[in-house]
Amino acid sequence: MPIIIVLVALAAAGWLGFMAAAGAQSHLVVLAASCLVGLFAFFSPRLSLTLLVFSMLLSPEIGLGAVSGSRSLVVRYDDIFIAIIFLSWFARSAIFKHKPFITATPVQMPVMLYTALCVVSTGLGVMRGDLSWKISSLYVLKYIEYFLLFFMTVNVVESEEDVKKFLRYGLVVALLVTVYAYYYYYSSGVAARATAPFEAPIGDPRDSEPASLGGYYLIVFGILLGLVSETGGRLPLLALSTLIFAFPAFLFTFSRSSYMGFAAMIPALFFFSRKRRLFLIGFLALGGLAFLLVPNVKTRVMDRIQMTYSGVYATQSFETALGGQVRLEDSAAARVYSLKSTILEKLPKHPFFGWGVTGVGLGDTQYSLVLGELGLLGAVLFIWMIYRLFFTARAVYRMYASPLVRALSLGFTIALVGLLFQAVGVNNFIVVRIMEPFWFVAALLSVLYNTGKTSGSAVTQPSGDKA
Repeated sequence: MPIIIVLVALAAAGWLGFMAAAGAQSHLVVLAASCLVGLFAFFSPRLSLTLLVFSMLLSPEIGLGAVSGSRSLVVRYDDIFIAIIFLSWFARSAIFKHKPFITATPVQMPVMLYTALCVVSTGLGVMRGDLSWKISSLYVLKYIEYFLLFFMTVNVVESEEDVKKFLRYGLVVALLVTVYAYYYYYSSGVAARATAPFEAPIGDPRDSEPASLGGYYLIVFGILLGLVSETGGRLPLLALSTLIFAFPAFLFTFSRSSYMGFAAMIPALFFFSRKRRLFLIGFLALGGLAFLLVPNVKTRVMDRIQMTYSGVYATQSFETALGGQVRLEDSAAARVYSLKSTILEKLPKHPFFGWGVTGVGLGDTQYSLVLGELGLLGAVLFIWMIYRLFFTARAVYRMYASPLVRALSLGFTIALVGLLFQAVGVNNFIVVRIMEPFWFVAALLSVLYNTGKTSGSAVTQPSGDKA
């Protein structure tokens, strides 16, 4: 049955990609597909989540045009899937009533308050005349979508075995994404940067979003490093092989913020885990040596990093706190200007509730975006939400003796560290291809947390987990 599910999911992703590329927008086809997905989700919620796991990264996009000077509205097929699956799950819950509509988790309260603040602050912005309700409401719905995925997954997934199955499917997706990233990079010319499937046409890298793929890889690498650190048997070898296979694709994103996020994950790994330190140090050292021995990759990556603060592109100068000066190229300087503008100009006008969603454009960094859109109250709720995610992952790590569960919780912890560093240069906590897998894994950990609390400490004993 799992093989059939995987084949059906892959066939569906390929078919949808073909339909999108061909420009097919038949209402009848969309309606029929929606009905099929809805029935599938109603009668088999777990299998519908499997479809979502594959569609998160393998889903084509439908561009609906620019909605503001700095934002374009893009709807993906998995956006439609999530809405349909959520409504079907909602109907199933209302009819059968075997579980509460929302299962309590440590992350529940900050997530709900953060969502409510998005609605309230955006509503205030619309009433002031600062925002267009049509544009803002669409983006608020996109924000809410991630949290719907979280709550739905928490209510559908029931056991540790379910978690293991979804991790296997996630590994298949990561391998497929990596194969595509290599194909795209080597097929799109010298200026290409690796990107996720369906983000940009082959041979036209202008619309690619490499930082999205970089953020996704931070989550994948976190879990892989967790598997190397915590598990035994064949799993560490499988995780190492996958990491070696995928890491060049990560480098080919040439996303400096993603590099910074990965660099932060390494000390986090050694801080949160005490296992196999010497082995991990040796592996990372060999990886660094291999990087130095591949001159073409090394040159492009180092040039990409160094252009941030030196060379002909670093034309913007900034005073440092120590009295010196630092030079940055335009893209990096835009992040500094964005944060300064938010703190000095935007925030004083609406300090508590912010300007509402879309009220400050893209913000260039996640932190200026949160401050600008949701104000100081939003910043507090965002920090609380991140803290509760850390708390959940660390609690699961301590509760369980199962190596696979501990690997997942450790991997999520260090991936979250990486994403927080990447957020200095990317609005990664609103990017679909990053946040859907992120909140899905967060939901899996929340299920394990609830199971662990119900069953007591040391829920499962080591049993040579197989992925």
